[in-house]
Amino acid sequence: MKKRKRERGHISKRGENKYLVRWRVNGRQVSKTYVGDYAGALAALSRQLDTKTEPEPTQPCERTFASYVADEWAKYVRANWKASTQTTQGSLVRHIVAHFGTMTLGAVKPTTIVAFHAAMETKGLGKRTLRNLHAILTRMFSYAVELELIEKTPVKRGIAPKLERIEKPALTEQQLFALLDAVPVRYKAFYMTLALTGIRTGEALGLKWADVDFADSSLHIRRAIYRGKETTPKTSSSIRPRPMVLELRQALLNHKAMAVYDQPSDYVLASSSGRPLNTDLLRKTMQVALKTIGVKFNVSRADGLHLLRHTSGSVIYRRCGGDLKTTQEWLGHSSSRITADVYVHSQDGQQRTAAEALSRAVFQQPNVPAKEQVN
Repeated sequence: MKKRKRERGHISKRGENKYLVRWRVNGRQVSKTYVGDYAGALAALSRQLDTKTEPEPTQPCERTFASYVADEWAKYVRANWKASTQTTQGSLVRHIVAHFGTMTLGAVKPTTIVAFHAAMETKGLGKRTLRNLHAILTRMFSYAVELELIEKTPVKRGIAPKLERIEKPALTEQQLFALLDAVPVRYKAFYMTLALTGIRTGEALGLKWADVDFADSSLHIRRAIYRGKETTPKTSSSIRPRPMVLELRQALLNHKAMAVYDQPSDYVLASSSGRPLNTDLLRKTMQVALKTIGVKFNVSRADGLHLLRHTSGSVIYRRCGGDLKTTQEWLGHSSSRITADVYVHSQDGQQRTAAEALSRAVFQQPNVPAKEQVN
């Protein structure tokens, strides 16, 4: 075998008029097959060695974290985060900037991230908040990599704060029926809309009469209300028509008959001023109704308006035979993982049914010898 070494490369014959040309770039070996004579392969190697010179070692980025956040990251947030997200995540970003602000981007290492989480935990921040901080840090440094401000991100998945998942409770079908019967007539259409469509509170409050198609028995989700102002729905998957069952259709017809504001451009669930109903009032009204029917939760903040969305998803999942895709589409989730982790609830009755099925399978066997069964 003919072999010619040359500086950081060499040539090996691999067949008739075929040569394997190898050279090194940044310490890594690169190879390419050349078809022709040996002289041509040698010329090809020479060209590679002339052009693939070793670059100077990359120097750590001297930009401070605070400068990056004020410039590139601020532009990213304005372009990609909804106003509601900017508001809710703003306080978390302030924690991050206060800790990393004077550091240079290149000086932040995985150990620095671990130290940050320890400092935040010492401040008394909860596990969920720590997880949210880690998620924001992940995106911040990933974006810095995309802009080539740093070579690689110091935020590693393995150092994320661990969060013990607590399944959020949902109402049973019987409890939901009792709740809808117990709420005041004036607000019944609102609670029925949440329960029987699975949409979010802000999406329900954003409905206008033009979005209600009584002829086609459907609701069209086109906007949401956040802190009294119109915004787009949470995700693109949320912008979808929702089927309107007979009971909901009748409730909305009754509501429209009583409504002062009933024009196409008016909000369906409006207050006396024509603005969307107040969420604090709606939450307290539902909490009173829950007490009336004797429903209590051991988990804090479980009796908020989101309870109806959880219940809707849980009931759909059970009644559709555990079809996760159908439940995901019903709730308008962009990921089935969210549906499975947060919104699908297992009832005690289902667990007992499963246990009894297992027992029957094990102990109610035909009278067949064990050896024969194995064979």
